[in-house]
Amino acid sequence: MSNTNELIDFKEKQDYYEGKSPFALSIARLKKNKWAMFSFWVLCIYVLSTIVTTYNVFGIHEAAYDFNIKNRYVPMFNSISELFGTDTFGRNVLARAILGARISLFLGLFSGLIMIPVAILIGSIAGYYGGVMDDISVYIMSVIVAIPGMLIIMSLVQTLGRSFLIIAFAFAITGWVGLARVIRGAFFQAREFEYVLAARTLGANDFRIIFKHILPNTFHFVILRFVLNFVSVIKMEVFLAYIGLSVIGVPTWGNMINESKTELMASHWQNMTAATLFMFIFLVCLNIFGDAIRDAFDPKLKNV
Repeated sequence: MSNTNELIDFKEKQDYYEGKSPFALSIARLKKNKWAMFSFWVLCIYVLSTIVTTYNVFGIHEAAYDFNIKNRYVPMFNSISELFGTDTFGRNVLARAILGARISLFLGLFSGLIMIPVAILIGSIAGYYGGVMDDISVYIMSVIVAIPGMLIIMSLVQTLGRSFLIIAFAFAITGWVGLARVIRGAFFQAREFEYVLAARTLGANDFRIIFKHILPNTFHFVILRFVLNFVSVIKMEVFLAYIGLSVIGVPTWGNMINESKTELMASHWQNMTAATLFMFIFLVCLNIFGDAIRDAFDPKLKNV
């Protein structure tokens, strides 16, 4: 009886996988993860909030920037429109926290868009060809790793100026090395696998082998590193704001935490509570969803 049930389960699995692309199977595995889907919808709310701030829906810019001294230090949960109260200058803390989400998303995405192509290109070429190309790549990566990342970021911000483009660029310069090393190691192993040797025997050129056959099998590494970079960017922006190197006057989560230093001595928790809560929820959901995507697209787990 048990053997019959095992055969039925195997047949059902075979029917389920038959005719579906690897991408469709990965999406199906991702949808089965309830925490991942919950985190996905929370992240969608954050993305929606950036659209709201971009088009100034509900007058959110005025609420976040305009001074109103008569309305300063309104306590939290006083009303829906002022859910987290107001700060020293009477500005709506909830509106400023929502604007901070837009800045954080921009920094994470922009630095990732710079970092990932560079890391994939250098790591794949170094791992696939080896030799002189690998020696040059390893030397460049070793030089960058030898210098503290925060020191590079602070130097670039001080030299090139305080702007979010410069900050994102500085994060990308220090963040691509880790992913490049992982991809390099994966290519070192994969270039001797049977499917790569078979593709080479059938006449496939190097470009096709790298980007069609090997790179898709390292996609889960790219996702994981992108999520980790996103988290690091947000935390580093908070640190830069705390030491006074972020863009002044713009409501970011880092600037809000920095402004709360003087407010906490007067027992005003509005800025600190809103910024840390928004940042905590975003980072937790991003980590959960990123881990779920990595597991769903990992080719070693395709039949799980």
